[in-house]
Amino acid sequence: MQKRTLKCVSAAVLVAVTNVAMTNAQSARSCSPITRSNVVPCAISASYALAADNYSREAAEGRRTAVSPLLPSNPVLSVFGGRRWQSGEDGHHWAASLSQELEIAGQREVRREAAQADIESQSQRVVARRREIAVEAWIAYFNAIAAAEELRLAGRLAQTAQRVATVARAKAEKGLLAPIDADIADAASVRVLQGKLAADRRSVAMNATLTSLLGLSSSGGSGAIEGELVPFDGVASTVGVRAGGQPDLRPEVRALDAERRAHEARAHAFRRIRVPNPTVTLAGETDRFEGHVFAVGLAFPIPIPGNVGRTYAGEIAEEEALSRRSAAERDKLRRDVSLQVTTARNAFESYGQEVQAFSSDRLSRAEEDLRALADELEAGRLAVRDAIVAQQAMIDLLQANVATRRAWCLASVELAFAAGLPLERGTP
Repeated sequence: MQKRTLKCVSAAVLVAVTNVAMTNAQSARSCSPITRSNVVPCAISASYALAADNYSREAAEGRRTAVSPLLPSNPVLSVFGGRRWQSGEDGHHWAASLSQELEIAGQREVRREAAQADIESQSQRVVARRREIAVEAWIAYFNAIAAAEELRLAGRLAQTAQRVATVARAKAEKGLLAPIDADIADAASVRVLQGKLAADRRSVAMNATLTSLLGLSSSGGSGAIEGELVPFDGVASTVGVRAGGQPDLRPEVRALDAERRAHEARAHAFRRIRVPNPTVTLAGETDRFEGHVFAVGLAFPIPIPGNVGRTYAGEIAEEEALSRRSAAERDKLRRDVSLQVTTARNAFESYGQEVQAFSSDRLSRAEEDLRALADELEAGRLAVRDAIVAQQAMIDLLQANVATRRAWCLASVELAFAAGLPLERGTP
C-alpha cells in the first residue's frame, strides 16, 4: 500500500514538473523572436516588480476584508460558579453573562470606504507599473533595433575604409603616393574599425538588456529581434486630440487621488470612533438561597476630553495632513504631466523634421560615394586626404541617420507615455 502511494505521489510530481516545464517552454517560444506585437506582453509577464505590486493589491483587499465584519468585536460569554455557606447550610451558585459591543456611529462603513480607496489606489499603481514596464520594454526594443542597424552599417563602413587604406598602401608602395598619405588612410580605417567594435558591444548589451527584461536567455537564439526603427503610428494626432494630455488619464494621478480619499475616510472614521460604543449584556444567575435572577445591562464608555482621555485628535490630524500631502502631490503631478506632454510633443515633431532631412536619395548617394572612394583613389581622380575627408563626412551622415531615427522612436514612446496612452496594451 505504501509503495503504491509513493508511486502515485511520484507520478503526480513528475506530471506537475512536466507541466511547468512545458508552460515555460511555450512562454519562451511565444516571446521568440521578439517583435513589436509581443515585446510588451512578454515584458509584463516577466516582471517581478509587477508581481510585487499585485501582492500589495492583494494585501489591500485583505484589509478590506478585515474591516468588513458587521460586529466590531466578538461577543463575550462569561460563566462562573461557586458554593455558598449561609446559616449552617451550603448550596451551589451559578452565573452566566453574554456581552456584545455595538457600533452606532457608522464606523464600519467609513472604514470600508477607506479600504476600498486603498484598493483603488493600489490598483492604479499596478496599472502605472504595467505602463512603466511597457515604456521600458519599448525603449529597450528600439535601442536593440538601432544597435543592430548601427552594427550592420559599421560593418559596411569598415569594409569601405579598409579598401581605401589598402588602395592607398598599394599606391604608396609603387611610389605613386607619399607614405604619410597611406598612413593617414590606415589610421582612418583603424578609427572606423573601433567604431565597428563599439557598435558590436552596444548591440550585445542592448540585446542582453531586452532579453533580460523579457525573462529570456540570450543563448540558443532566444534573443532574435525583428522589426524596423519606425516610431508609433499616429501618436502625435492622438495626443493632439487630448488637449494638455489630460493628466487625469495617468494612473499615477488617479492613484494619488484615491490615496487622498483614503486618508480623508480614515480621518472621518477616527471622528466616528470617538462616539462611545454601547455594550449590551444579558446575564443570568441561579442561587439556592436567592433564587433565579435574569438581567439586561447597557454600558457606555466615558469620553474624557483633553490629554487625559482617548480623543484620537493626533490620528485625525495625521490623516488630514496625509490627505493634503496626497492632494499636493496629485496637483504637482498634473502640472508635470502638462509640461511633459508639451516637451515630448515638441521633441517628437523636431526629430520628425530631422528624419525628413535624411532623404532616401541622399542616403543612397552617400552609400554609393563610399563604395566609389577606393575606385576614385585608385584611378587617381581623388587625393588620399580628400578621400578621407569625404569618407568621414559620409560616415557621419549615415550614422546620424540611424541616431536620429532612434531618437524619433524614443520620442514617440515618451510622448505616448506623457499623454497617458495605454502602452501596456501594446502598440498605441
